[in-house]
Amino acid sequence: MLNRIVEGITLSRISHAGLLATTMIAIGSFGAGALPANDPTRVIPIIGLLRHGKAGLHVALSFYYLGLILLVITWLVLGRLLLTGSVHGSTRNDLDRSSPQLRRMVIRWMLPLLVGMPLASMDLYSYAAQAQIAKHGLDPYKITPADLPPLNLGKFLDNVAGNWVDTPSPYGPIWVAVSRWVAAITGDHALVSVMLLRLLPFAAVLAIAYLIPSLARQFGGRGDLALWLAVANPLVLVHGVGGGHNDAVMIALMLAGLAVVLRVGATWRHLVIGAALMTLAAGVKLPGVIGLAFIVPIYLSRRPNARLKDWLRSCAIVLAVSIPIFALASLVAGVGLGWTRQVTSAVRVINFMSLPTMVAVVYRLIIRAAHAGTYVDSTVRTFRTIGTIISGLVLIVLWLRAIRGPAIRLFALALTVVVVLSPAVQPWYFTWALTIVAMFLLDPRQLSFVAAGSVALTLLTTPMGSPLDVGPFIPAVLVAGLASRALLGPVVTRARGVSDRVEPA
Repeated sequence: MLNRIVEGITLSRISHAGLLATTMIAIGSFGAGALPANDPTRVIPIIGLLRHGKAGLHVALSFYYLGLILLVITWLVLGRLLLTGSVHGSTRNDLDRSSPQLRRMVIRWMLPLLVGMPLASMDLYSYAAQAQIAKHGLDPYKITPADLPPLNLGKFLDNVAGNWVDTPSPYGPIWVAVSRWVAAITGDHALVSVMLLRLLPFAAVLAIAYLIPSLARQFGGRGDLALWLAVANPLVLVHGVGGGHNDAVMIALMLAGLAVVLRVGATWRHLVIGAALMTLAAGVKLPGVIGLAFIVPIYLSRRPNARLKDWLRSCAIVLAVSIPIFALASLVAGVGLGWTRQVTSAVRVINFMSLPTMVAVVYRLIIRAAHAGTYVDSTVRTFRTIGTIISGLVLIVLWLRAIRGPAIRLFALALTVVVVLSPAVQPWYFTWALTIVAMFLLDPRQLSFVAAGSVALTLLTTPMGSPLDVGPFIPAVLVAGLASRALLGPVVTRARGVSDRVEPA
């Protein structure tokens, strides 16, 4: 019966359901989102009711979670219909032609989230506070939000999450320069600054939506499935758009770099432009350096007869492009290289998505150490340092394998390795590799697994921005797995060979 109901759903109904879902999430954000300490929206009629005591909070949470449930179901149903070819027919060309329509639909889903309060993270407020530091000519790699009150900017400090109050900025000079310009425009209006900063990741997600279908076809994937997995994904909508994380800006710049070097007839001039875009990505956030490294094997993957001198020349071009751009960006931003030292083993965030942190916590539980799982001590720092070293060694191996292997897949694996071995991991970090994987993933079994993981990661953070404790962690994973199995399971059973039957155009 469920099969008949799902397969009778039209794309129009999916579009309306997704829009309703994100609208409900946006409404809930005004009472249960990551709210600023001094929020002018609390006096707005109707919206203000969501701030009245526990009753208002419960109503807001109901809107958020009912909307999130509807969004997850809608997304999974859409994925099922795309996999079975039930939307526009069973031919590959019909499915590819659906990409522009899917893009328009997903953009409509984003719009309510753009006008709601920040979701599932307080990071936007950290961005705004760090922007004020840069605006006043101070070095955000040395000065922290805790230093803002002497500048009469305590309202920016009030909204920064406790873990990051006395932490310097971990972001690159490109992001520092851009956020400083935003601060110059918005002045000392904290909420306005936050909302304007969120436009940058929103624009980045739009860019991803336009870039990824054609990139997917170049790697033997499907444009519609790439849009579904990398853009319509609840993890991307809630964290990338609702949370406004600058990871989306980094990812968009990396995709732009790939699009340039993979053009038909690309020459070393295209490699120069691609390397520049990858450098800008790294100038937003440090993991962009991985894209800068892998752009060479990806560029040369279209040249099976590439010789050693081609590799040496390509690497030299990338270095010759990236170093001056980094230097110029640092000069414009008025900062040095302090950002590269900020993501350290001493970061105070503890969650179980970071493999070294999880191993350290388990070890401390075994030896019955005090405050195991809540305190970062020398043991946790040691395990994290070891994880960072292992991550670096694995990256070198993956890059060397990319010389003669599937470069794009190894690039996705490299991003995944960096995430799971990082000292601290947030759910939206997995969107780095997710976007790359979306370009070539076709197997329904693998798609079902990635979909379940995406749903689980979306559920692991409350709308206020606090992570779930380890207790709800397992139920969240089980719920995600059951939902994915219920809606995508029949596709896995009936269409195990879809990746073989649907060949790239």
